[in-house]
Amino acid sequence: MENTYLTKKDVIQINEDTFIVTFNEKFKFDEGQFIMIQTPSLTRKPFILGTWESNIAVSVQIKGKGTNYIVFQGEKFKAHFPLGNKFIPPAGKGIIIASPTCITLANLLHEKYSCDVLIGSKSKINLELPFESVVGNEDFSKKIKTLKTYDWYLVSGSKQMEEFVLSNIESKNVFVSLEEYMGCGIGACKSCAVFTKDGVKHVCTDGPIFRRDML
Repeated sequence: MENTYLTKKDVIQINEDTFIVTFNEKFKFDEGQFIMIQTPSLTRKPFILGTWESNIAVSVQIKGKGTNYIVFQGEKFKAHFPLGNKFIPPAGKGIIIASPTCITLANLLHEKYSCDVLIGSKSKINLELPFESVVGNEDFSKKIKTLKTYDWYLVSGSKQMEEFVLSNIESKNVFVSLEEYMGCGIGACKSCAVFTKDGVKHVCTDGPIFRRDML
């Protein structure tokens, strides 16, 4: 849906710099797909789609003027969505290990697949979550190293988080949601290209979620 407008419904603070933004509108999208939201500079920002309190929602970390505008100033946004491919997990019990920036995706998958969720946050979490969370690198590290075995894993967060989790999990069914820079979201600018075992792929059109054994 090109140049469709969405209106902000609510803003909920997760931790010191990350917020859930919910929308009034309802639209169809698949688990794992994302949205590009335009800012006053005409730059589009990508966010993984999810849900919160029965609303379509995204998680936004304040990183600059564009994300600050989306959280604190803007009320109506021009957006392009849904983009990317659907994530279909393998059979069995799974877990999503995510940062607060991916909490709405985690919530959506938790509701649909009854998977466990572990949120790792660098700072204090300011709201009550419907799933487990840990704060700080030390507690997160201990949790990952003592994690029980699951049939599948989805890791969605910073590259540092992904690298640590992947180095401590041995499983064929590990998936990673990549957060490369995106300029267009439709494969035209090539800015989100990644090298995989199957050659060059683009996060926006071939992902954003990939199996670990492809990377």
